[in-house]
Amino acid sequence: MSIANSAVLQFRTIKTLMLRRFRTRYGGSRAGYAWAIVEPLAWVFVLKFGLAHGSSQPPIGTSYEVFFTTGVVLARTWRAVTGAVVNTLNRKPRLAFPMITRMDDVLAVWLLEFVTGGVVMVLILTILGIWGFDSAPMDPLSCIIIYCCLGIFSFAFGIFFYTVIVIAPFMKYFKGIIFMAMFFTAGFATVLDRMPPAFRDFISWNPLVHLIEWFREGFYHGYECVNRDLEYFFTITLAFLLLGLAGERAFRRRATLARA
Repeated sequence: MSIANSAVLQFRTIKTLMLRRFRTRYGGSRAGYAWAIVEPLAWVFVLKFGLAHGSSQPPIGTSYEVFFTTGVVLARTWRAVTGAVVNTLNRKPRLAFPMITRMDDVLAVWLLEFVTGGVVMVLILTILGIWGFDSAPMDPLSCIIIYCCLGIFSFAFGIFFYTVIVIAPFMKYFKGIIFMAMFFTAGFATVLDRMPPAFRDFISWNPLVHLIEWFREGFYHGYECVNRDLEYFFTITLAFLLLGLAGERAFRRRATLARA
């Protein structure tokens, strides 16, 4: 089989797996579709009334609703994508379908969660715009590119964390704690430059902080984060990706036997 035919076959396989997971996850229920939008929108208003009480002006922009959306939706998408990648890799292989590899499954769930997060972001910003908020991004193309970088980082972190679990199985018990810590230290409720120096130095270990600040630079006109470190973000993303892919391949048979 030629490379082109093989690529077409894999694309069709991934597309089929995506549609199957979409139907399984939402079950054709309108409530399921709505919840994907309601949950992050609820986060936005909880942050609005919980953290911005008594203040009418956010650190950047003109509304807290849009400001929180540009952070919490990205952090939530990272959590959903990464969790889906790890959970898929931890599942038993499809013995009844030997032509479907684990990476086909992983790419399918990764793309589905990635696209879902992007659609949710667009819908929430559209809803806020209809409600009268200034929710249009200053540079839509930059925001799309940065969102794609979020997708790559989420995939890289997910496959790397799975490799860690294979090497040290007890780490699966800390997955929820680690994911929660990264989510809540992603900096979606404030901006990096306004944090106290000690807290800023601590929170800067989280690559999501730098990505969210980068996204906000593309979203808000004239905004620039001095402490944003893209070199760190891309270095850690590349390291996670290479180590994760190498580890997944090296421990593939061991992991399959352990789950058999």
